Formats: sequence, structure tokens, C-alpha cells
Amino acid sequence: MAQVSLRDLVKVYGRQPAVRGIDLDIQDREFVVFVGPSGCGKSTTLRMIAGLENISHGELLIDGQMVNDLPSRQRGVAMVFQTYALYPHMTVRQNMSFGLRLAGLPKAEIEERVARAVSVLELGPYLDRRPSQLSGGQRQRVAMGRAIVREPKVFLFDEPLSNLDAKLRNQMRIEIKRLQKALNVTTIYVTHDQVEAMTLADRIVVMKDGLIAQVGTPIELYEAPANQFVAGFIGAPAMNFFAGRVEAGEHDGLVFRSNAFDAVLPTGRFARLEIGRPVVAGLRPDDVVPVGHGVPPTGGIAATGIVILSEVLGGESQILLRLGEAEVMAKMSQPRPVESDERLPLQLNTDRLHLFDAETGASLRASADAR
Repeated sequence: MAQVSLRDLVKVYGRQPAVRGIDLDIQDREFVVFVGPSGCGKSTTLRMIAGLENISHGELLIDGQMVNDLPSRQRGVAMVFQTYALYPHMTVRQNMSFGLRLAGLPKAEIEERVARAVSVLELGPYLDRRPSQLSGGQRQRVAMGRAIVREPKVFLFDEPLSNLDAKLRNQMRIEIKRLQKALNVTTIYVTHDQVEAMTLADRIVVMKDGLIAQVGTPIELYEAPANQFVAGFIGAPAMNFFAGRVEAGEHDGLVFRSNAFDAVLPTGRFARLEIGRPVVAGLRPDDVVPVGHGVPPTGGIAATGIVILSEVLGGESQILLRLGEAEVMAKMSQPRPVESDERLPLQLNTDRLHLFDAETGASLRASADAR
């Protein structure tokens, strides 16, 4: 098994930096997911770890050994690509064993490794088929099997589920998580899908513009985002945001005031708040509760939203509302039909209010509370 360490890792194309100096330690047997929008540098970082991209600056260490100049085959890593990258003229058995045959391993060892991978991935019925005779999920399992037989120190996944339909993506997420736990191999996974990240990861690395925006467990990123970007990226539907400012309240307290709602700010929960400071407040859709259709929050404040549209998802509805000048997403449990332009009474769970600096986007949560 292996620890992977990135030290001020930089990748520059021409004069354009794609990765701008990231530092990260990935622990032995940990499942870490890099997530972020297109162009944020997540796949480039993975390709530098794999040895498919040269490192412009910094150090990459696997098990304490600097591997910047080692070729891919000597790094102890195996990569599963988005496009599967299977040889179309080879059978499943041949695809899985090809790399081992090139490496000159004895035939008996090759057969043993392939048999173990086939058992784990339940590929026995397909060994003599070619990729064109397989479904997308089966091809992805073959690509995973080809990585498993190499018995790597580190698994690398580059958006492996992007080409699958929604149902199959859910199934494959479960298979990948189960596989990682069974094999106990350090795993680095890249995706643009934050639901995949939240489902799979021990820790998530959120990237933006070639830098790390925040690292943490899924619950840490959801409950205590370090900035407005992370708050808006993690969570589905996304967090609602309200522009406003801090004003004086009663008894020397402070109030968040906006054209959507006003909320008393709990003493000690937020740091660096000055009267008149422009801020952005955030509320998750779970904390915008239609009256009578959800658990009413303790100490919530009343508001009225104007329905724009509703999406019924079986046991709940997601409702887009206008609240003041903001468009807000709410969740309705035990849903009922709602009409466009209907006035919907709400309870806002301001006990779970987030505040961000209007200029920098940094969270204003007090550090002790963030921990």
C-alpha cells in the first residue's frame, strides 16, 4: 500500500498554469476524490500522479520516494480511464492479461491474477467476449480488472462513470466503493460530479482555478464550507445565497438584513463582523421548509415565497421560489401539487445560516465553530 504526497505541485502549458501549486498528503488506503468544474486542474493533477504529464515544478512522492522522473510503469500506479481504453480486437481475458504478458510474468501467475480479478468483478461469463459485445458497465469492469491484475500501490480513476447512464452510474459507484474496501488500496478518483464525490470519498479535494479550495470529509465540506465557492458546489440542490449586510440589532446584537429576510446573528458563531459590512448569507434547500410539509425548524423565521416551478421526485418535491429579489430552492416532504405564482408560507432555519464575505467569498464562521 502507499501514501501519496504532493508538494507545491505545478503544471504549466506554455505560459498558462493549469495547476498552480498544491500541497496534499493522501494516506495509505484512503479513498480521495478530486472534484471541481471543468478546467480546474483535477484531471491534470491525476495525470501528473500517473506519469502521463510532466511536472513543471514541485515534488510527487509515493511511499516517501520522489517519483517525478520515474516512468508510469515504475510508479506502482494503475489508471482507469473515462473511455475504458480497451483493445477492441482482444477478448476480456486478453485485455486483462495483456500488460502482465508484456511485463514477462509467468503464465501461471498471470492466470492466477486474472482469476482473482474476474472473481471480484463477476466477469466470468464474459471472458471470451470482445469489448463490442459488452455493455458500458461491463466494459468499465474490464477496465477496472485490468488495473486490479497489476496489483498496484495506488488506483487512479479519471471520471470513469461519465459515459454511463444514471442508473448504471449509481450501480458502478457502489461497485467501486466495495472494490476499494475489499482491496484496501490507496485510491485517487477524479470527477466533476459532486454527488459521486460525496458518495465515494473518505476525503474530498475541491479544486478551483488550479488551486485547492478546501479539503475535508464529505460532512465537513457540507456543514462547514471554507468559502462561498465550496458552499455552492457541494450539495444538491445547491445552497441558496442572499446578498445583504450586517446591521445593529437589539441589545447590542447583530442582524443580517436583506430584501429576502432578516435574521438575528448568534453571538460567537461568526467572526469579524462589523456593522455595515456587506456579506452573503447561505441556506441549504433543506433549511427552507414549506409550512406543514417538513419538520419545522426550532427558532425558524417566517417568510413567504412565490412559486416559480416545482419538480416532484416521488417522496419529495424541489420547489423554485422567489423570495424578495432572490430565487430560492426549497424541499417539500410529503409533497402536494403547487401552482406557479402560488404564495407559499415558509420557515427558514436560520440556526443553520452560513455567512460569507461579499468581496472574497471566505466563510465568516468562527474558527472554533468550523472545527
